[in-house]
Amino acid sequence: MLDAVLVLDLSNSVEYDIIMDFTRALSIGLHINSDAVRVGVVAFSDNVFHVINLDQFIGQQRNFIEALNIIPHHRGKTNIQVSGITRDDILLNGLLNHSS
Repeated sequence: MLDAVLVLDLSNSVEYDIIMDFTRALSIGLHINSDAVRVGVVAFSDNVFHVINLDQFIGQQRNFIEALNIIPHHRGKTNIQVSGITRDDILLNGLLNHSS
């Protein structure tokens, strides 16, 4: 099984539309319709936002893309410190669910 967590900078310092277009294209290439791929999403600007859990859209690529489409542009400043998300941060905040 492949677990991928996409970390998106959604601050004012990036072009939101370009980031989201790239993220949608990347997610299509990851073949989320397969039960062998789980993808989670974390966004940051001033703070960290846990957006999509790994177990949330297994085998549901269309629903995953729809969820990407409603991720807001958080704006704010780029806080590089919060982008240094550790594996423990992900585990403690429920992004990575070990149900399998």
